[in-house]
Amino acid sequence: MARVLNCFFENQQLQPCNAKIIGVGIFDVKELLFEFNAVDLGFSGNKFTWAKGNWGSAPIKRRLDRSVASISWRLAYPNAAISHLGAIKSDHSSILLDTNPKDSFTHRPFRFEAAWLRDESCHSVIEKVWNIQASRSKFIKLYKRQASTRDALRTWNEQVFSQCQDRINLLLSKIKHIQEKSPSQDNELTEKSLQAELSKWLLRSEVIWCQKSRELWLKLGDKNSKFFHLSTIIRRRGNHVNTIKKDDGSRIHDSSQIRELFRNNFMDLFKEEDICFLEHLEHLVLPSITEEENNSLLSIPPPEEIKATLFQMQDQKAPGPDGFPALFYK
Repeated sequence: MARVLNCFFENQQLQPCNAKIIGVGIFDVKELLFEFNAVDLGFSGNKFTWAKGNWGSAPIKRRLDRSVASISWRLAYPNAAISHLGAIKSDHSSILLDTNPKDSFTHRPFRFEAAWLRDESCHSVIEKVWNIQASRSKFIKLYKRQASTRDALRTWNEQVFSQCQDRINLLLSKIKHIQEKSPSQDNELTEKSLQAELSKWLLRSEVIWCQKSRELWLKLGDKNSKFFHLSTIIRRRGNHVNTIKKDDGSRIHDSSQIRELFRNNFMDLFKEEDICFLEHLEHLVLPSITEEENNSLLSIPPPEEIKATLFQMQDQKAPGPDGFPALFYK
């Protein structure tokens, strides 16, 4: 079930003005949402949904309207998005709920899944590819090993490990079919085997969704992937860019135009510029580090130091461009 609430939570949801604003029931509403396990669906567009008087000259604006949903509804519609539209002859702006917004295809980078390590064949795939011979520098060797390992794991995942939920559903169907039969010794042994295999795949599913949710405080063991699934949906929707406000005040909603705007903005931000530095001012810039400190910073750390630093990192923290978290190298 999804509902619309008329309330505000924080002072940041108020437009500054000279009027005295009293936030009544702010914490009561938060506690209410927590009590009923409600999830805020977020929004895109204007952050205010109500204005006192005409919108163009209103001294007070607030975000009174917000959409919340139950956990089951959010899991059923993971891509649902809320948009704040313009107000037409009203002090409240219209709210649009799109349960299946249009999303263009984007390239998905490689990410090493921690659940792969629970399959014995994964280790053999990595060892076989990682031991390839390369006659160049150590950096080139590492780069080639990472690239070959990514390709091998992609192929192995599609052929062996993919469709985790489909396998769980298949095992549940087989268990139900066995339990409906007449009691026998063979049926008992078959059910035990299916139950053991189901527990293995449920644990894999939990590890997968735990890694995607980026929740590090909750330990594994309850096979409750529902919490991790919900955390993943909320995190992804929070990171998703639905609209961009340009410098002229207009908004862009098309994903291809948003990507182009990001690209052009960063190209303009990091473009090379001509620097004019007068030679007679060089003495004003004093050295901040000694020659010994500079040599220490430029030196390559020994393998022992690299290993010690790597093993101090969290196993499933966000990986680098290579797609491998610290867990892979441990």
